[in-house]
Amino acid sequence: MKIIVKNRRNHNERLELTLDEFKAKFRNELTTAINSYTHQQEQKDMLKPPFMHQNTDYKQDFYQDLRWNFNNYAPTNYYIEKQI
Repeated sequence: MKIIVKNRRNHNERLELTLDEFKAKFRNELTTAINSYTHQQEQKDMLKPPFMHQNTDYKQDFYQDLRWNFNNYAPTNYYIEKQI
């Protein structure tokens, strides 16, 4: 899978990376985004009754919709334009 990443400031800078390259280059941003996503999901689960609690593997859930989650939870000047 290829990931096309662009810079928010100057839409000229464009990177085409594999998933492993993306994880290596944006390690800190991914960690922050996953932590933010996990915190939000835990807050939502607190409102549900115990029998409605589901899977708590939030990291796997984060990667299922990587583009939206990274673009909205990562504090970075880059965004994922598309996944090929």
